[in-house]
Amino acid sequence: PIITNPTVLIAMNKPSLDKFEDLVVSGGKIFVDSSLIDRKVKRDDVEVHYIPATQMALENKTPKLANMIILGKLIKETNILSYDEMKEGLKKCVPAKKPELFDVNLKVIDLGYNY
Repeated sequence: PIITNPTVLIAMNKPSLDKFEDLVVSGGKIFVDSSLIDRKVKRDDVEVHYIPATQMALENKTPKLANMIILGKLIKETNILSYDEMKEGLKKCVPAKKPELFDVNLKVIDLGYNY
């Protein structure tokens, strides 16, 4: 599907921010990985959250989970679902054979949620 007027943008690289910033509706939210994007959002009619997600992921020895850190912040700031609902959904997504993945993912989601 093509979303022409998103209410939320997650920008984890500068080309994405450059391309999609202007498409977010007025009053929308933009989440920026400030570890990878060296500029500020140009607009003043959107709510912006700068999260050094990649740096946080590296510091926590989870370099491939920066997106989950951003997800944690998105959940907190949008109330798209409750924290408990997120945990229940995460439990359903993690294979029973790899329960350690639940703990790792929850840890990094918490980093973003509490940032």
